[in-house]
Amino acid sequence: MATSLVHGIDVGTTKIVAITGRLDSRRGWVEVLSMGEAPSHGLKRGVVVDRQAAAESVAEAIEACGMRGVPVNVGIAGSHISSFNTEVTLLNRGRDLTISERFVKKLDQEARQLELTEDERVIHVVPRGYVLDGSEGVKQPVGLAARKVTMRAHVVSGALSSIQNLLHAVEDCGVKVAQVVLEPLASAESCLLEQDRSSGIALLDMGGGTTDVAAFLRGALTHTDVIPIGGESFSSDLAYGLKIPYGDAEALKLRYGSVLSDAVDSVAAVRLDDRHYNANFMSQILEYRAREILEYARQSLDKAHVRNLLPEGVVLTGGASLLDGMTELAEEVLGMRARTAVPRRVKGNVEPVQKPQYATAVGLLYFAAKNGHARPKSKGAGGTSFGSIVEAVKGWFRGGRAG
Repeated sequence: MATSLVHGIDVGTTKIVAITGRLDSRRGWVEVLSMGEAPSHGLKRGVVVDRQAAAESVAEAIEACGMRGVPVNVGIAGSHISSFNTEVTLLNRGRDLTISERFVKKLDQEARQLELTEDERVIHVVPRGYVLDGSEGVKQPVGLAARKVTMRAHVVSGALSSIQNLLHAVEDCGVKVAQVVLEPLASAESCLLEQDRSSGIALLDMGGGTTDVAAFLRGALTHTDVIPIGGESFSSDLAYGLKIPYGDAEALKLRYGSVLSDAVDSVAAVRLDDRHYNANFMSQILEYRAREILEYARQSLDKAHVRNLLPEGVVLTGGASLLDGMTELAEEVLGMRARTAVPRRVKGNVEPVQKPQYATAVGLLYFAAKNGHARPKSKGAGGTSFGSIVEAVKGWFRGGRAG
């Protein structure tokens, strides 16, 4: 039986996507019911810089989707996002030592009591596993007995001001934000299978303003990062290098873009309107920027000590992953197998959304259906705790910073 309707808004740097669907819980498929898309204005590298312009773009996408006053899940990215792994340990003082949902919630709350900067707040606490009285490898502790319980978790935080600005831009349009979801987590929900995560895999979501990184080991999220460079930079580089308007550069990129300059004839020409451009020179420009992004991704995975622990390699998604030769270049720079992925397990009017650039939007539907609009019950290492981040942000600004 299908769940109730779920809604998501991918507030990207180059486009806004509003999407409505429902999950067929029996088959595990998302049915996309409607989608609206609009050019994005008022954002830079995933962060709102003009509230009114951003709200107008969001409103256009919402109108095209047909949303009306519903709770929505909103993707968040940007260079203000940071993450780290931590461990918290509590003694279980229950009479029969059985671990309850309430006890797991206390572990989550403990993980949130971390020293962050003045403007930072925890967005996600993602359990990676539990240790019960020294026994490791526990994914779901509820119902088991233990005196000493340790939760290993991946914690994602973001700038309070950036979160608030995102909430304002969306809620100015008459919808209620139920959850803010880190974009690579949403994309992973739509693009990765459980066996991929169990074996070990990385996801590179190459969006318009940022490239988001997520790595999974033994089925659990172990590393996330946000690289503040995306597909918009490719177009800007072309515009500068060819001395042409940005719109023309974007059109050339989409029509002829390649990041493998060695494979492009040095005298080959491409045409846009009544002008011709050297295809090899274009490719050199795009390849330089692609290598930079991939080298940042490599450094990120190396810093987390996970790059050599991912037998499934790396999955590329997002609009910039569609540039010709991107998977081959990723294999060269990252030193692992690479492939491009589109949202899986989608039914309904599927053709428009089964493209890499809609991975985050479709993933927001999976995320909403999997975790619910309110604080979810613990789902073990596969679940994600949101706390009341949305209400908390509003509370911080109504009554000042909470102590």
